[in-house]
Amino acid sequence: MNKICGFYISSIHLVTMILPYLKEQLVKETNIVTFFEYNLNENINTVLSNLIINEKEKQDILNINWKNSKIKRYTNIEKNLKYLIECKKDINIIISGNQKYISETNKMLDKFFKKYNYRKVTIINCYEVTEFDDNIRDILDTHNYILNTSGIHKIEDIFENYKKEKAN
Repeated sequence: MNKICGFYISSIHLVTMILPYLKEQLVKETNIVTFFEYNLNENINTVLSNLIINEKEKQDILNINWKNSKIKRYTNIEKNLKYLIECKKDINIIISGNQKYISETNKMLDKFFKKYNYRKVTIINCYEVTEFDDNIRDILDTHNYILNTSGIHKIEDIFENYKKEKAN
């Protein structure tokens, strides 16, 4: 399981940041699941209206769930993801919201994927820059890579002085 983090300054920036990655994953026919605390429908429509892309790509992007996901219970996660495991394809999960929303969703996802022993998963946790205090190191330490508008990178390539804390 890969865990990737991303940081954004506004919901439009979030959509702009993940769009190239999503287009790449759609070409690979990867399953894309979203857990957004806030509705991004208006933002994705705004961004897509300013892009020149073919109609199929646009429709594939619009078919992704851009609405907010009220994840209150583990059974909601299980209901939403169980059928994807049966497909045996890679699953990309994009999570955006405040730190509590991201943390709680990750806990439920970890429990789900351990229960079903499924590893073909990439989780992208997207943090709004204004939502976290001085704990960026804690966020970076719990992720393998970082996503920005130019793609996925090693954390050390973006934060040159960063060295991952060793687990005890």
